[in-house]
Amino acid sequence: MKDIAIIGAGFSAATLSYFLKKDLIFYEKSRGVGGRCSTRRVDNIGLFDHGLQYIKSKNLEFKNFLGDYTIWEGQFKIFKNNELKEDLNKERIINENGNNTLIKNLFKNKKVFINKELISLDRKNDYFQLNFKDNTQENYKTLIITAPYQQAFNLTKQFTENYFAKLNFSMQPNLTLMVAFNKSLNLNLSAISFDDDDVLGFAANENTKKKILINKDLELWTIQSSLKYAIKNIYEYRNNKKSLMDEMLRSFSVKLKIDIKEDNIQYFDIHGWLYAYSTNLETDNCSWNLETANCYWNEDLRLGICGDWFSGGNAESAFLNAKKLAELI
Repeated sequence: MKDIAIIGAGFSAATLSYFLKKDLIFYEKSRGVGGRCSTRRVDNIGLFDHGLQYIKSKNLEFKNFLGDYTIWEGQFKIFKNNELKEDLNKERIINENGNNTLIKNLFKNKKVFINKELISLDRKNDYFQLNFKDNTQENYKTLIITAPYQQAFNLTKQFTENYFAKLNFSMQPNLTLMVAFNKSLNLNLSAISFDDDDVLGFAANENTKKKILINKDLELWTIQSSLKYAIKNIYEYRNNKKSLMDEMLRSFSVKLKIDIKEDNIQYFDIHGWLYAYSTNLETDNCSWNLETANCYWNEDLRLGICGDWFSGGNAESAFLNAKKLAELI
């Protein structure tokens, strides 16, 4: 009988490993670790941080946990009311080899099974039977889920429905455009945050992040959609990739007053995140707050759930919530 299984291999799972100091086994449904801290590597083009753009934190313990990181320097602006304004007083933590490297470094020498999707679980006396998509099964005394809310709830609702019925969690989508230009846009900006825009949410000049692993003859941009645009298009984006990419790029060029011609585009693609970040609200009948209810732990079942979505949806939230769960375990 194995001791502890952790489902997922993102910041929450890495934090549990950091604090529990036990022989843990991780199962990740994707082809690598990282979760939403994801970097797209394109041959002869470079790297796009199409998930997590940067980390903002003043927590020294969290920074020590991250270990290898750099600070993203440059010019940062906010686009509001058709004007670019300064976006100051914010330390942006990144990794120059792609933000996914932050997670990869944390999982060095850990036992991680990738392409291993948990589809259901059963309670057998004093242990859990884990049923995976590849028709294999594993048995564990303790199970910890670090997946996004909807996935965690679907897997555990036979045990947790009454608990989560008291809370109002939801996960929001995002669409991310990755584009490489063979001609500079001459914006002299590192990133732009779009305030209350119908189409755009954030845009990053990847050349200002990555000094080595990028084609020096190209200028790479990662452009994230607004929430409104993502909600409208997330479920059909695979069937409408070209039109969505054109619309997002057109909105980007019009707002920033730049001329983008089709023959200037060396590469572009779009990725949809169905569960990109969380919104959660207290209900009238619940005493939930960020200090006391930022994870789920059932001592009798030895079942735990944690994730950034318990308290805001960022890397530091994942760290703090998983630390809380580790203390309970």
